[in-house]
Amino acid sequence: MSQAQSQQTGEERVRQLLADDFAPWEKSRQAVYHARNGRQSFDSINRHDDGQRIYKDFSMKPFWKVLERAERDEHPAYKFPASYLNAVIHVDDAEIYALERGDLGYFDDAPRNRRKVMEWLAKDGNERILELLSDGGREIHAHAKPGKGKTSFANVVGTIRNAEVNNDTVIWCLTLDELEVLPVAPWMTACVPEGVKIDVTAKPKDYALPSISIALDDVFRDVIRYSDPVDLFEKVVPGGIYGVFPDPKFRECEKLTLSAFNTAWEADEPADVTPLRDFTHALLEVRARRDVFLHPTTLVIDEFGDLCPKNPEADASDTHRKVTEYPKRLGKMRKKNGSVIQLSHSLKRVHEDVLEKTRWFATMPQTPTPSSGLSGIGDVPLPESYTRTMSKGQAAVWNATNYCPISWANPYRRYQFVGEIAVSYPEMEGALDAL
Repeated sequence: MSQAQSQQTGEERVRQLLADDFAPWEKSRQAVYHARNGRQSFDSINRHDDGQRIYKDFSMKPFWKVLERAERDEHPAYKFPASYLNAVIHVDDAEIYALERGDLGYFDDAPRNRRKVMEWLAKDGNERILELLSDGGREIHAHAKPGKGKTSFANVVGTIRNAEVNNDTVIWCLTLDELEVLPVAPWMTACVPEGVKIDVTAKPKDYALPSISIALDDVFRDVIRYSDPVDLFEKVVPGGIYGVFPDPKFRECEKLTLSAFNTAWEADEPADVTPLRDFTHALLEVRARRDVFLHPTTLVIDEFGDLCPKNPEADASDTHRKVTEYPKRLGKMRKKNGSVIQLSHSLKRVHEDVLEKTRWFATMPQTPTPSSGLSGIGDVPLPESYTRTMSKGQAAVWNATNYCPISWANPYRRYQFVGEIAVSYPEMEGALDAL
């Protein structure tokens, strides 16, 4: 076989692996809505929601059955519901009122699995759990060194379970460093900035297979384009799962946040260019204050220690202002059923005001228990070295009063393609090189 033939065969093999691994789920109403480019109203589409299917494809039991077993076994999740159940079951004050009255008819229009969870909450004997439920959004901060399970936690607990139990609209604030959402990509809509050239490359770890150029929809279910953060929230739908690639042109971000955003095309020095991750501040502002989209929403934010560092500088990008505004935006978003899942390597690197605003933490395997003396953290009931003997796929979720061990299946196990999906903005890179 010639070198050219071998290259072609290798490329075909990579494309087949991607096609097999990332075959999209196209039967939900979220999928149908985006496939029709919004030409049919979302409410008129008589299909199931993504959350009613996705957990099945990961061989997970429905959450209401998990709750029944936790009750039978007197699992810590049942004994200490404030430490975990209150973090992962999202309800507003009207729903709490309906549950307290036993008015399950209030949930007739909710997806089946959510109705079943509400039925479990309303049953006799669970009054103490209802009393502990908070209304509005939630925030969980998962922390660990690389490779200890933060990302799989966000995929399984923050996305798959969240979609099933709460029918939240889940929005991953992506970076270009590494795509952490591959397990849920077949159910995910990629949101990309209008007018920005994007290069996507599949890079297998197998040295015998070539790296190949691909399109985003070779991995994601579909792709939509947005012009600015407000436009983005006008295009998402209830119960959808989205991966948002940041806009390197930061359109409308300064106007929204009243903070500086310097593009690679405008800055005088490389150090003055605003990091792409700062786009997340604009997304948070829109969800918190603009009332464009009010369906329960969860933002998943990776590398959180970089977004809200402990000692933010008053630099050309107004990092200090953005970080100090984050807790205020989070508080307002929480009142409007907006939640966040924050992922970081170390709580010590995160700004104390942000930690103070965070009610739940998830400590991953072989991760030291944070000290109560850490500024902003408050009381830490988790015993020292509690997660030392845990394996990947386990964690301790805790709040100021108690803790709960949890576990989840490896979401990466179902894939044949082993490697990296690399995303870049070549025009932005060219502008940076010219500085």
